[in-house]
Amino acid sequence: MGSDGHMQDPLNGFSDRKVALVIIDVQNKFVDPEGPVMESLMKRMDRINEAADAFRRTGNPVVVVLFDGDSHSPGRENPDGLVDGLRTSETDEFVHKSYMNSFRETDLEEVVKKHGCTGVVLAGLVAQYCVISTYYAAFDHGLVPYMLKGGIASNIEEKADSVERICKCVGMEDILGNVNFSGKA
Repeated sequence: MGSDGHMQDPLNGFSDRKVALVIIDVQNKFVDPEGPVMESLMKRMDRINEAADAFRRTGNPVVVVLFDGDSHSPGRENPDGLVDGLRTSETDEFVHKSYMNSFRETDLEEVVKKHGCTGVVLAGLVAQYCVISTYYAAFDHGLVPYMLKGGIASNIEEKADSVERICKCVGMEDILGNVNFSGKA
């Protein structure tokens, strides 16, 4: 707290922290093409792609996390595939997981830290499950987490909004204002 009683630096040094974008579980197995998760994701896909493009253009890492467990919608074609519309690149790193927490029994921490990152910006599915679980676990791995404002989807819109309200969020202006992005994007 500052002398005025207000929290100082609510983004905890984001402007000069090297961060990786971590896109969680944007896979067919989690979305019914006609359901609320797909609707929520489609409202946010442009923001996720915009952030990923900025990370790639500036040499900052993009990590795509994939859940290797059973499909939530048995019989769906290509359940492990990425949802149409999510842009990836050959420079992206891919991490496979078996739990909600993307750090649990994976190499996510090592992948992020090998790029010199001390923080992660999280996007993807589902806000109140895998995304927030990964957010809180990041602290245990010595990383400072942030949510991508407008980049986390849910089966219930109010839950995505609630997760954004209780977590530190960064928007594109914060990302592009970071010294690791400035002048490169």
